[in-house]
Amino acid sequence: MKDQFTLAIALSITIGISAQEKNGTFSVTSGIKCTQTLTQKNKVTEKTKGDYRIITANAIPDHKVGEFPNPGNPNTISEQNKQYNIPLNPKKASKLTSVSADGFGKGFPAYEFGVALNGVKLEPTAAEFFGGRGRNMNSDWTLEALSTNVNLGDDCNNAHVQPTGEYHYHGTPWEFIKSMKKEGMQQVGWAADGFPIYYKFGYEDPMNAGSKVIALTSSYQLKQGKRPGDGKTAPDGNYDGTYVRDFEYVEGLGNLDKANGRFGITPEFPKGTYYYVITDDFPSLPRYFVGTPSKDFAVGGGILGNGGRRMTRNRFGNNRRQSPPSSEEILKMMDRNKDGKISKKEARGPLSDHFDKVDVNGDNYISKEELDKAPRPERGRRRRN
Repeated sequence: MKDQFTLAIALSITIGISAQEKNGTFSVTSGIKCTQTLTQKNKVTEKTKGDYRIITANAIPDHKVGEFPNPGNPNTISEQNKQYNIPLNPKKASKLTSVSADGFGKGFPAYEFGVALNGVKLEPTAAEFFGGRGRNMNSDWTLEALSTNVNLGDDCNNAHVQPTGEYHYHGTPWEFIKSMKKEGMQQVGWAADGFPIYYKFGYEDPMNAGSKVIALTSSYQLKQGKRPGDGKTAPDGNYDGTYVRDFEYVEGLGNLDKANGRFGITPEFPKGTYYYVITDDFPSLPRYFVGTPSKDFAVGGGILGNGGRRMTRNRFGNNRRQSPPSSEEILKMMDRNKDGKISKKEARGPLSDHFDKVDVNGDNYISKEELDKAPRPERGRRRRN
């Protein structure tokens, strides 16, 4: 039976390759080979206290990894000091929450999605956009971290290393899944809102544990045609999976909903629960929460946090918050008509949500002077990236 499980994983990798055609340049099988065994040992504990599941970890994976540094990623894996407080009894919220600050495929990362059972975080998005990080940056078009056109130096686990030394997954963590050696449905982690995360297998009848175990599929597909941009201020060319927004959700196309999950029975939850699914086709890691994500997974903070913060990347390393953005930087990012102020239409992320508070003179525009007086993220807030 274990041989059948190994065969199923091997078939999944093969299917992942063929699925690349359907997904354009999106791929969960294009990383560098995992040949390295780390000298640091994996440390992770999980306990419950009150209304929370508390996970502490050093973020060292318990499986082989690719070689780091590598030509696409200059960073070295090191131990971290992580603690996550996750709702023990999660509930669905009235609306979905995107992992990106300005919605699907738009803006800087707002949340890490969750944490694997081995204590390595799951983070689907990257702070990379059309036009790079300079004056021509268009954050409405986020580059897809798992596109073969985006070189982040990922290894075979669709993982790489941030400048802080933190190893993390952007997609299907193959070596971790194989190391579990469990047949059928297998839980691989916890989402930030408290719901469980499973690898792609599930019961054909979601409420019947006696039904056949099948490979669940997402309801996203690559868009047809060309992007609307001019190639200078926004991307043009065919939709090919280079950008997150090259994909669209089509209700009923697959087994899973917009958050890449569904309600059903699982081995750990025999009475049923909502659960997320990591798929080998887009999006792999989910891009939405159905519940309310824990603040421990938030990236940035304050009125000018999240969508209006400054982040840096050490060449091909992932996003890392450095310091709160200056008023000049916010104007550069959001003042699209270059009139020296930000309108309600131009404001994005938390600044949009709190527009009236920052617009103290009530003229429906935010000036540099008003930005100077707006609250910034608290100093000393624990950095999540």
